Amino acid sequence: MSVCGYARDSEDQNSVTGEGFIARKNMFAGSKEVQFMTKIDADIFNQDLYLINNCEVDIEITPQNDEFMLIQSSAPPVAGQVEKKYSLEIINCKLYVKTIDLMDGLSLDFARKLDIQPARYSLRKSMLKSLFITEGRTEFQNNIFTDEVPRRVIVGLLANSAYIGHKNKSPFNFDNFNVRDITIIANGRQYPQTPYNLDYKNKKYVRAYHDTQDNLGCSYSRESNGISYKMFRNGWCIYAFTLTNSMENDPGFELIKEGTTAISIKFASPIPSGGVTLIAYGEVDSMMMVDRNRSLTTDVTV
Repeated sequence: MSVCGYARDSEDQNSVTGEGFIARKNMFAGSKEVQFMTKIDADIFNQDLYLINNCEVDIEITPQNDEFMLIQSSAPPVAGQVEKKYSLEIINCKLYVKTIDLMDGLSLDFARKLDIQPARYSLRKSMLKSLFITEGRTEFQNNIFTDEVPRRVIVGLLANSAYIGHKNKSPFNFDNFNVRDITIIANGRQYPQTPYNLDYKNKKYVRAYHDTQDNLGCSYSRESNGISYKMFRNGWCIYAFTLTNSMENDPGFELIKEGTTAISIKFASPIPSGGVTLIAYGEVDSMMMVDRNRSLTTDVTV
């Protein structure tokens, strides 16, 4: 992931003194031009099948503001010097696409099949919701998704000022905010069924860390997402919940269930000044179909 600008932070995340921040800053030292390359993280590109020919694809990319993308030291400027303002400029942007030239016979077979039935693509639809939690609260409960029950929900909390963009704060610093219990309620069921009893001040959060690694497919395997037990408490506090019938996030297709998905959080200490933003990410199985006229039929926004 270094080709897309990633640099691993130390176990105690700090915006301007961490190892990752220093490594990323050194990339641009001296007004350097830096090259990055990464995939487009969109639902239609996160499936394994190729799109059939003559499908028109329009891609629109809107950059965030500089206050969100850049982190700057909060130290006051030296006396007599003007505070420097930094900005990120995109000089050039290219899209590389893999195409396959088929033999004429195979192309004719595809055309004949499209006359009978459309091409089907199984997708994981992504849903994102943000909720503001006001300062001073010790409990919070609200609906996060109201149409379909997702197969998996991932939740993180961060300072509201970092969420809207602040040059001295990282928008990826998901703090624990002394959460005592966090629960997802979907169709009358509670996840997890046995409530948490977390105590971050006394380093008692092993069950939340284990459940997150398990629901992300990293427990009891050689796979890793790079989040250690200590890092989970210090800026990488992300909760994952699997809501499927089997309680597994298998590659198969899950039946779509309609209903309301809510979240309930209890805090051991009040929310700090400025408030907190809750970010909830949900995944739902979906289907996209393309007919012979290259018309799309789907419940996904693509």
